[in-house]
Amino acid sequence: MTPVPLSSVPLISSFAEHQISPMETRKESEFVRELIRRQVAPKGASSETGRKALEDKLVLTMEEISKHKSETDAWVVVDGVVYDITRFVDTHPGGVEVIYQHLHMSDVGKLMRGEEGDSPDSHPHSKYAFRMLQQYRIGRVGDYRSGDDTAHSNRGSEESKYVVDLNKPLVFQVGKLGADYDRWVHDPVVQKEPPRFFESDIAEFFTRTAWWVIPAVWGPLVIYLAVLAHKGGLWLSTAPFVMAIGAFIWTFIEYLLHRYVFHMKTTGKWSCTAHYFLHGFHHKHPMDGTRLVFPPAVTGILVIIIWYLTEPLVLLLGRPVKLSLFSGGLLMYIAYDLTHYFLHFGTPHNELARSLKRSHLNHHFRNEHYSFGVTSHFWDTVFDTAPQYMKNLLPDIQ
Repeated sequence: MTPVPLSSVPLISSFAEHQISPMETRKESEFVRELIRRQVAPKGASSETGRKALEDKLVLTMEEISKHKSETDAWVVVDGVVYDITRFVDTHPGGVEVIYQHLHMSDVGKLMRGEEGDSPDSHPHSKYAFRMLQQYRIGRVGDYRSGDDTAHSNRGSEESKYVVDLNKPLVFQVGKLGADYDRWVHDPVVQKEPPRFFESDIAEFFTRTAWWVIPAVWGPLVIYLAVLAHKGGLWLSTAPFVMAIGAFIWTFIEYLLHRYVFHMKTTGKWSCTAHYFLHGFHHKHPMDGTRLVFPPAVTGILVIIIWYLTEPLVLLLGRPVKLSLFSGGLLMYIAYDLTHYFLHFGTPHNELARSLKRSHLNHHFRNEHYSFGVTSHFWDTVFDTAPQYMKNLLPDIQ
């Protein structure tokens, strides 16, 4: 098919007749992108199949694509399909630098499939990565010729019977997916803007928690419990060892909760809704920093349950020991939530941090059935849920 210049697209034609000065280049790019969005994605076209069909309406030349290779206006070609990833760059799990280093390439399809042997950044991206990419597609290259390579960028884009509208409050939509929920929720969407859960602004407010709230709320309780344990007779020389045991116990609780509660299989309307609200949303929107740590109210319920379940320890070990164990467990919980936030948004500077980040990104973007530990690989190793290191994991994060 012969490439169609932008000026021949109805909405863009009138814009092309207007002369733009060099100083207006950025505004021009933004306006063109908006016109493309309106031309290619009319109202009601929210499904993946709909977007794929609509992208055929815009056929771009490499000359036009080359004008959109900056940090503020980033287009890439993957196996002949054009994507405007400007809104995605800052949330790329592998970091923004990797994308900027390869914007100059005419097609990054081989790089994303691990077939670009000369580049250290070439590695096989997961099916989830290719699925996420579909939300940014805006057109295709008219003169692209490479057999069936486009199958790589379209893989895994099958639709559910019920289509969730990501532009509307999500919590009460997901239950309608039924048996399709598990596949849908493990099909990540990476975007800058956090999704909306509820229509109510008040309810929406309580679903979001800043990372600093965790140490601010639970840090004083850690100190209070440690002080109570000392006043109850626990020696200062003994307290650190007891707290360390409590911290170690937390890592086991963390693993069990993540594997068996957060990743339970659900198909019912309300069970899917509850699961999405508890943990499913984090897999659907893994880079939503406003909901990455647990709201204190949710953690508070868990703390109360564990407190009463462990009350028999008082008969065996005494009240001061239990208080100290709890103090250490809560301290490790704080470390867990802060580590979790770091693994999504931080830049590791040592091998342990790199290993934890690789493992966690592997869990989100390659295979959710492995790597349940966040603060440690220990229990994954014990229960054989660690992936084959250095084979299935994502490459080093610089």
